[in-house]
Amino acid sequence: MRIALIFASVWLLFSSCLTTTINAETTENAPMTSAGLETIIKNKDNTEVTISYVLENKKELILKTDQANMIDLSALKAELGADKVKEDADKKELILTLDKPETIDFKIMVDKKMPFLLSVLDADRNLLFDYQFNQAEKYDLILDDDDDPSEEATWTQTGKNRLSKGPILEHADGSSTQPYLYFGDYEEAVRSTATLESSWGPRGKSRQNSLTAPNSAILYAEPGSRIEDGPKSVTNHVYTSHYGDNQRMDNSVLPDDEDDTFGVPTSYTSNNIFNEIKHTDDWNGLRPGVSGPNKVGKSYAMIDTPKLYYRTDQKTGLEEQRLVYKQRAYWEDKKGRYNPEITTSIKLSFSKTGKVITSFTFKNTGKETFSNFNAFSNHDLSLNKDGNEITDPTGKKIGNFIPMRALGNERGMYFQSPNNEIRTSIYMNRQNMPHAWAARSASRSYLATKGFMYNPGILGLIAASSETYYPWKVGKSKGNSNFYDKKEKHYKFPYTPKDHRNAFYNQLDMGDKDQGKGANTRLGTNSESDPQWDAGVTMRTKPQDLAVGKTVKMEYGTMTDVPGTTFNPVVEFDNLGTDDEPQILPLDTENLTLSGNWYDFDSNHVTLYYGIDSDEEDNMHNVLFHQMQTDKEAEGGALHDFKNDIRIKGLEKGAHKIYIIAIDEDSNQSVLQEHAFKLIKPATKEPQIDVTSPSGTKKDPYAPTTDHFALNGFWSDKDSKKISTITYKIDDGEEVNYSKNLDNSKPGSLVPWRIEDLDVKKFNDFKIHTVKFKITDSDGNVGTTEFYFRHIGGGINLVAPEEIDFGQLSVSPTSQNQVKPNMQEGKVLLDDFREKGANQIGVSLSIGKFYKTDDSGTGGDDGDDGDDSGSSGDLDRDDNKESLLHNVYWDGQLVDNLNLLVGKTEDVKNQDWRETTDFTDEIVKKLKINFRAGENGAPVGKYVSRWTWNIVDSIQ
Repeated sequence: MRIALIFASVWLLFSSCLTTTINAETTENAPMTSAGLETIIKNKDNTEVTISYVLENKKELILKTDQANMIDLSALKAELGADKVKEDADKKELILTLDKPETIDFKIMVDKKMPFLLSVLDADRNLLFDYQFNQAEKYDLILDDDDDPSEEATWTQTGKNRLSKGPILEHADGSSTQPYLYFGDYEEAVRSTATLESSWGPRGKSRQNSLTAPNSAILYAEPGSRIEDGPKSVTNHVYTSHYGDNQRMDNSVLPDDEDDTFGVPTSYTSNNIFNEIKHTDDWNGLRPGVSGPNKVGKSYAMIDTPKLYYRTDQKTGLEEQRLVYKQRAYWEDKKGRYNPEITTSIKLSFSKTGKVITSFTFKNTGKETFSNFNAFSNHDLSLNKDGNEITDPTGKKIGNFIPMRALGNERGMYFQSPNNEIRTSIYMNRQNMPHAWAARSASRSYLATKGFMYNPGILGLIAASSETYYPWKVGKSKGNSNFYDKKEKHYKFPYTPKDHRNAFYNQLDMGDKDQGKGANTRLGTNSESDPQWDAGVTMRTKPQDLAVGKTVKMEYGTMTDVPGTTFNPVVEFDNLGTDDEPQILPLDTENLTLSGNWYDFDSNHVTLYYGIDSDEEDNMHNVLFHQMQTDKEAEGGALHDFKNDIRIKGLEKGAHKIYIIAIDEDSNQSVLQEHAFKLIKPATKEPQIDVTSPSGTKKDPYAPTTDHFALNGFWSDKDSKKISTITYKIDDGEEVNYSKNLDNSKPGSLVPWRIEDLDVKKFNDFKIHTVKFKITDSDGNVGTTEFYFRHIGGGINLVAPEEIDFGQLSVSPTSQNQVKPNMQEGKVLLDDFREKGANQIGVSLSIGKFYKTDDSGTGGDDGDDGDDSGSSGDLDRDDNKESLLHNVYWDGQLVDNLNLLVGKTEDVKNQDWRETTDFTDEIVKKLKINFRAGENGAPVGKYVSRWTWNIVDSIQ
């Protein structure tokens, strides 16, 4: 674990800015007297606030705070003139005279740390508005009924951008690939000094990094190269699929610098909350206004810096990430004004096969129903390699204005470089699939548009005019050079051909969904010969009235392939069942149908084999299909559909799996995949009840990671009109009445049920426990089923701050000033999931040298890839860099830099499933560092040290 500490005598790096807007007005009948917080910009040492005003009568405003000395008086006098500012220190008030003609705003500098309330009053002491500064926004992390509250503790918040690595896939030619996932720009995710706050800083009208763009990349290691060497190896290459993602080396200089090739400026997540600020002129509301989240300073774009979390996915063992942020129409509530609020969560995770799954949850966290809510995921597509848009052998860029094609059978779309070097597929056929999607173009993340604007004109003077904006923008004629590049023979960003749309015509338009496009068919047009446009795709949810506390979900999957010199066949199945969400089938089912598509970039023959309930070699001899393709189809990686039946008659009731693998004529194998399904007894006269997820049998009991979890299943009854009761009990405990008097409106059908939060904390003895379910219908008939679980001793999780600040200091070769760390931004926590009685453990700390960071593109990266397997124990990595000398003190005693024991658990592991030990207070109390300059002094700047925290598994 790498921990960055910050030290500087004079800061040369400035923190990012946050801009906000608030408006407040008096009644319409009074002379116009209004004021508003126009912008709030958080600088390194203070917060810069712009207050706008209209004063038609008395030319005074009163600024009042509830804490003393919150406003920089000298700066305000310099802004307005000393004679225009009067102070009443006892009342904590400043009386401002604002009589300068044509001036409509002024700036104040306020404290950026102390929470305080600013109230702005008119000359008659009427409150115009007030605003609470330096108070953290509260976030609701339980965003859905399906969320398990106990699982929230498994997420760790971080203030730094993060890159998570997926499974390594080996290929027959000796090459290998590894997918990555992250938010925003790959460059920011790997830059060691990048933080969410700094990358979220303004870039003109936009942001440095579009964090709401869920993103992925793939690392390709050439044959003979080691993928473990990462992207720094000259024989390893990083491919990305969005414009401005790891593309800085293209050095595009555009009219608006916000669109330059870094920070993923034109991909983002959005919704129609802006329509409450500027209502569309569309009379039926089917084309609402939409804003990008990078509109600097607007509450409808984003209230503050997004919150980022990460954890290990227990299903795959791979890291996943989650970004959470909040949007509100207006900063403050006003009587009679509708002020909707949406909290958005975006989760990125890997499947076992390396597909990146993006899951959105949009929750109404406001106070009223959000009418006609619609959310969007916008992607500006571009195929890039090692910092540039991909090129052909002549150096011509070929990764952007390229056709997008259908995966077939409503699966989604793909786009592929003309030289067949890389293909990215986007799968829309997941459980919470987009309600509609369109492979068209994109938009800018800093725009806030009205949706549809209509100007009726003045008869005889001005003609009526109208215009639509993203995602409803109409196509343009290629005869107009403003929209069409005649030299390059393609449409300019973000325009599409006439009679097409930038994405959708309106909220009823499904785009490319449900259009029946066959595999490999071009999307967005019916003609292969039509000119290209800047490739992009927009997904959206179904428009709906979203009640308070309710959510909308949307999900898609992304897979990137690099064919290389030889290629393993790829098979994509439609709707594979998982352990947690198996396919449910009646016990008397004879055949199970598997469908999907396959492609192979170099072989003409592919055979798909399967086995039932075993992936042992002698069980994988069943052939699902044998198919062929031509040389031309292989060269382009053409998609081939299949739909075949597997006979499952005779399998017993319960959970089963089908294992599937494809092998081509060159003996190259696809990734082994599995389809989970469960056979349940069909409806009978006696009611039936089954637990379908998670899976927990007596032979293979469910192993929960926390002491609460959810259970899902189905019940059925062939003829009764009502179910009297559904009950459950754990072992021989008290019977719990789950539900009663349920209507059986469709006798014989499967009816879902769910227990949200089953509390099993007292069953922490590592024995198998049984949850016994009983269902009783109105005729007194009874059905039962059982679910088994067992707590298994888990591992140990160490959490430490991403960054620790030692503040600003002056140093000399003889400095004697022991400084303690500021750990307000994070804690050192040890979570112990082991079984009761496990040995006492502790945490040790090793402190590396403090090196001066530079201003290069690496942000001072010392070249360390995080692999300490070959370390000699010396953490000093580069003697040629400027550095500081330091001594470490613990509890007043001088100690070694390495392996300092900073704390230990109280005793052996207790009986709790999760025992948490917090070492933070002990470290702050006892750890101090004395910084010194070398004989020649130390240059001004920022110094960073690498701290390594280790778990000591035995205490002497």
